[in-house]
Amino acid sequence: MDRRSPVYTEEASCQDCYKCLRACPVKAIQVGQGHAQVRPAACIACGRCVAVCPARAKRIRDDLAQVRALLQQGHVIASIAPSWVAEFPDLQPGQLVASLKRLGFAAASETALGARAVSAAVAELQRGQPRRLHLSTACPAAVDFIRKHRPALATALTPIASPALAHARMLQQAYGDQTRVVLISPCVAKKRESDDFPGLLAAAITFADLRRWLDEAGIAPAMLAPGADDRFVLGAAAEGAAYPVEGGMLGAIRQHGGEGGLAAWSGIADLDLALAGLDPADAALFVETLACAGGCVNGPGMTTRDGLLRRRARVLAGDMLGDGAPHPPVAATLAWPAIPVDDHPAEALALTAALARIGKHRSEDELNCAGCGYDSCRDFATALCADRAEPGQCVTWMRQLAQRKANALLAAMPAGAVLVDERLAIVECNRNFAVLIGAEARFSDGGLAGVPLSEVAPFARQFRHVLDGQGDLLEHELRSGTRVLHGSVFSIDPRRVVGAVLVDVTAPAMSRAQVASRAREAIEKHLETVQRIAYLLGENAAETEGLLGQIVDAYGRTDDPGRS
Repeated sequence: MDRRSPVYTEEASCQDCYKCLRACPVKAIQVGQGHAQVRPAACIACGRCVAVCPARAKRIRDDLAQVRALLQQGHVIASIAPSWVAEFPDLQPGQLVASLKRLGFAAASETALGARAVSAAVAELQRGQPRRLHLSTACPAAVDFIRKHRPALATALTPIASPALAHARMLQQAYGDQTRVVLISPCVAKKRESDDFPGLLAAAITFADLRRWLDEAGIAPAMLAPGADDRFVLGAAAEGAAYPVEGGMLGAIRQHGGEGGLAAWSGIADLDLALAGLDPADAALFVETLACAGGCVNGPGMTTRDGLLRRRARVLAGDMLGDGAPHPPVAATLAWPAIPVDDHPAEALALTAALARIGKHRSEDELNCAGCGYDSCRDFATALCADRAEPGQCVTWMRQLAQRKANALLAAMPAGAVLVDERLAIVECNRNFAVLIGAEARFSDGGLAGVPLSEVAPFARQFRHVLDGQGDLLEHELRSGTRVLHGSVFSIDPRRVVGAVLVDVTAPAMSRAQVASRAREAIEKHLETVQRIAYLLGENAAETEGLLGQIVDAYGRTDDPGRS
């Protein structure tokens, strides 16, 4: 576990459901020993895995302690992302500023001021290089996606800082180089941006972090009466306030004289489709790239339950004109070189071998069900080759493996064993059961599956007794033709499935006490095995190799009672 990464796994909480892997747009999840770990080198910190994890095992790094320490050290200014109006719709700007000052910040300013500088720089770049593809660099998660996973397009990233970095430069230019800037936004990827540029962004926290901090400090922003000095420093944000919504950056660029083709795409999957086939040197187009569908107002650090349209409306309802006050020019240039993830494709022979490990010997075997977390069986096999996945992730393979091992265990048992459903129809049985009840002629490759128990055995009443909840375990002497059977009928899934182990105790030389003792001994030795077989054959059959091994070991410890 790498707690230095913005997104990490709390291993003790991980329930190996692979939901995070299915949700991750870049498959930056590595599975080992049943736990899904984030791969920092491949992660773009979009926060999707955090949003979908049912066990809350995927976590966002908590930087509040770091920020509190900064406040004790000197002059710290809060840079507030413009999406704050969607997160705190009931607050006036002065109330938010007053709250931040009570927490210890010297002042607060809107990140959107940096967006204005970025818009002006992009418009100038377009005029100077009108025949090239330009990709925005305002969203750090989208930038990381391109740099890591589509490195061929990295040259198209505009050599311009993000609004947060540009704003930090503005604040340090106005208040001194020793000023520390803390960004507060809905974005997890901004934590990585602060890691990469600590001289500009000392730290980054989310709106969720801010709400928790205010609660811990006992501050209710809506109850505060702001003073005359409780306002954002450096002036109004103007058109930069539209950046949190898809297309908002394009409108700001137009206001600064931007020309040529303009397009906006949000959501990594849609963005990937949009960029497919583009040549950086042969597309007269500027693309606003956003990792979160709909824009930053849908970021993982938002806590509001309002729908996306209402959040968007709140952002666009603000004053996009500002006061027209000029700002000192700020350097907004920054290089974004490619940092490709070292994920080499698997060689053909290795891929074939990996597919065989999960029972995929023909193309028809490749179901591409995505249960493992990957979109196709071949993608999963590629991850196996790179040691980023485990065979146990394949649900269909584990089910088949469980079925085969359960069948082998049933066949090897010297006692008769049977599972029956709530309709008293046989779910599974071994050949010894068919022999004991005189139904060996009806036993086929499918056993007696689906056959009503009452058709082949005269003791269905005892099974109904357990199914109806009149006892979890019923030991009884049963008769089948000329045979006397000692059986144990027990509940597997209450009111749905029962199992039974039967032992032939017909031998006349045995006394009644010996019969009961011998039968009880046999029942005890086989009971646990049949229960585990039933588990394998049930809905939860796709279990790990470890469990299957335990079953084999457990059965290996049992002996044939007839040999004593």
